[in-house]
Amino acid sequence: MNYLNLPNGRFAYIRQGQGAPVLLLHGLGSSLLDWQPQIEHLAQHCEVIAMDVRGHGRSEPLRAPVSMAELAGDVAAFIRALQIAPCILVGISMGGMLTFQLLAEHPELVRAAVVINSAPSFPVDSWKVRGQIWLRLGLARLLGLPTLAKVLAGKLFPKPEQQALRELVAERLASNDRTSYLHAMRAIPGWSALPAAGRAQVPLLVVSGDRDYTPLDYKRGYLDQLHDARLEVIEDSGHATPLDQPQRLNRLLQAFIAEHSAPLPA
Repeated sequence: MNYLNLPNGRFAYIRQGQGAPVLLLHGLGSSLLDWQPQIEHLAQHCEVIAMDVRGHGRSEPLRAPVSMAELAGDVAAFIRALQIAPCILVGISMGGMLTFQLLAEHPELVRAAVVINSAPSFPVDSWKVRGQIWLRLGLARLLGLPTLAKVLAGKLFPKPEQQALRELVAERLASNDRTSYLHAMRAIPGWSALPAAGRAQVPLLVVSGDRDYTPLDYKRGYLDQLHDARLEVIEDSGHATPLDQPQRLNRLLQAFIAEHSAPLPA
């Protein structure tokens, strides 16, 4: 594990392989550990960097409210400090949202991007969405992260043969700092990177599990608001595609990275 001191604290990351730089951004309550199947595969073909977003893993905890723009600002500072711009960004869920935020505010740092089971906005436009937010916040605040972790892991990996993944992810989610988790989660509702993200002249691959939380029609709908974006669907996959279908995702990522990793013109 490596550590980098930035204006907003210390950030943990790992760096493996050689070639075009690819930065992996995890989701809410996760850490760089959940990218291990991708790191092991992609490091054979490119330079892979995976960081713990502020408030997660071994990076600086969150002790005050934070915005998605501020969290994306951390990533921009990280990219500049490691001198890997423009890099290929790969983000899942909240990490995908941070990717969209970077496309909106710092497109010069991004050569190409992949967003997995994510979206460029999180509108709170129905009582159903409000109820889901309140339920998760309530579980975390009143019953604690271990209880919330069991519920979420069960939804992520519902099949009997996924018991090992359920237990692993439940343990990782439960180990989060509760205050950091709550601050990070509160940054998401009502956030949007549109329309600025849609104007970024950056090739974009949108990947969705066919059983992801948000339906495919929703993702097809927002593709029209983005520049140079296409959708790929991975069958028999839920929200945690990097873990439940690692081989299929790895093939997609490897092909996309190869397509966009040619040396830039001088």
